[in-house]
Amino acid sequence: MDEYLLGSRKLKAFPVAMSLVAGYISGVTILGTPSEIYNFGTQYWLIIVPIVLMGVAVCSIYLPVFCSLKLNSSYEYLELRFNSSVRSIASVMFVLDELFFLPMIIYVPALAFNQVTGFNLYIIGAIVCVVCIFYTLLGGIKAVVFTDAWQVVVMFISVVIVVILGTIAIGGPEIIWDRSEVGGRLEFFNLDPSMYERQTMWSVLIGGFFYWTSFNSVNQTMVQRYMSLPNLKKAKLSIAMFTVGMGVFVSVCCYAGLLIYAHYYRCDPMSVGLVKTDDQLFPHYVMEIVGHLQGIPGLFIAGVFGAALSSLSVVLNSTSAVLLEDILKGMFRVNPSPRVANIFVRSSVVVLGLAAMGCLFIIEKLGGILSVATSLSAIAAGTTCGIFTLGMLVPWSNSKGALFGGVSGALMSGWVSLGAQFASANGQIMPHKLPISVDGCAADLVSNSTIVNPIYPDETGIFPLYRLSYHWITPIGVVTVMIVGTIVSFLTEPRNLKDIDPELISPVIHRFLPQESFGNYGSASKDVPLHFTEEMRPAAYGTERSSTKSKRSH
Repeated sequence: MDEYLLGSRKLKAFPVAMSLVAGYISGVTILGTPSEIYNFGTQYWLIIVPIVLMGVAVCSIYLPVFCSLKLNSSYEYLELRFNSSVRSIASVMFVLDELFFLPMIIYVPALAFNQVTGFNLYIIGAIVCVVCIFYTLLGGIKAVVFTDAWQVVVMFISVVIVVILGTIAIGGPEIIWDRSEVGGRLEFFNLDPSMYERQTMWSVLIGGFFYWTSFNSVNQTMVQRYMSLPNLKKAKLSIAMFTVGMGVFVSVCCYAGLLIYAHYYRCDPMSVGLVKTDDQLFPHYVMEIVGHLQGIPGLFIAGVFGAALSSLSVVLNSTSAVLLEDILKGMFRVNPSPRVANIFVRSSVVVLGLAAMGCLFIIEKLGGILSVATSLSAIAAGTTCGIFTLGMLVPWSNSKGALFGGVSGALMSGWVSLGAQFASANGQIMPHKLPISVDGCAADLVSNSTIVNPIYPDETGIFPLYRLSYHWITPIGVVTVMIVGTIVSFLTEPRNLKDIDPELISPVIHRFLPQESFGNYGSASKDVPLHFTEEMRPAAYGTERSSTKSKRSH
């Protein structure tokens, strides 16, 4: 199981970094980011700043704790720090979140392929599932990491080639920039303090930092690959490469959004019915501009499918690990033999893959499922990250604080997120897109289409929380968990800091812990190799530290 789920902790930093990039990028990123820029301008491009800050936060706050404890599942930490109930709630929330997310991973690229070729959407989805189940089942985390590394190369090359050819076809970056400026797409410093605005500098920087950190710091899909590396230094190097890779890739996708706008600045394809959804904008552009060049549309679709396969394989592998470590062993206290564990994990991969394939047949019928699934992901990410952060940064927090904080965070972010989804579905709120034009469209396109200028509803009577930008959902979840958890812990006998194991607390807080606590170093976990804890420990903590080291080395 250690080989299958963690590659015996001997993987290399570069392929793991590429796997992290590939796992994070789904078809939603490649198709959704350009349409976001096309419709709402370049304010979102500032997300590269939170990406860099996320890398710093993960390396300094969360990663040293996981590497020191050498966990198979990130949720094991919650039982060591709090109790089994907190661990069970977080792991069940993770499994449910991934079950909602699985069909979305497949649906988006299948939709793009359907747009380009007209091929049956369900057959495409089934083929993707079968291929992904096959290699994840056989190779475990090694297959996931090394196929991801190749897939991210295909993804990057496909998007970059389309962008380069599109830039040449339009006449150069200057034309793209000029048309975007005239069309009001260039906006980097919207300082509007309103939390109702979809994209402002504050919402992108603050909300983006919380969202990216929530996912990349404690989510099992990421932590499992951090743990496949031999030590903390290699894990930090991998995250540094992941951060740079994500910043570059997101920037290319944002530039693609400006490129698409510069091409369609006088004839919006959605207004004249050439595309039905925002996610079809990029594939439609590819077919119109480079569709006549042999192999280029295929390369682009290969990139979109690489994104789908990498995300799908990561989810299958990490969710099967959580089902074994946290659900079977942690919740039900079943300790299977290695052979039974092997069968259980591989069976889980097959069942999860088939479930994703089955959901594909109903996802198209449920129009709002994509947005609801996205909202549920934000709820789960924010709540879980809040509980971990409470444990690592608030030493006196206890299990009651974690439970009350987690429930409060989930209810609060769920209230905001799902309330906004229902208000949007009922037409009570609507994102205010930037103006578009159809003046340059062919006469027959305009005459055959019913072009209606959007009428935005009066939102002043809508409950204020439902009008918040989607960027604020994750911060609300994390902050609610932290505040409620801290207060409840204070009111219900806070943890005695002299008795706590500093290994469970982030190194950034160690300077605030009493000297006596370092005599407990390593007491919460068993069989932890000393070189992991040495990397995490501060420089010197007197005789308590020396005596602990002496005991553990014996």
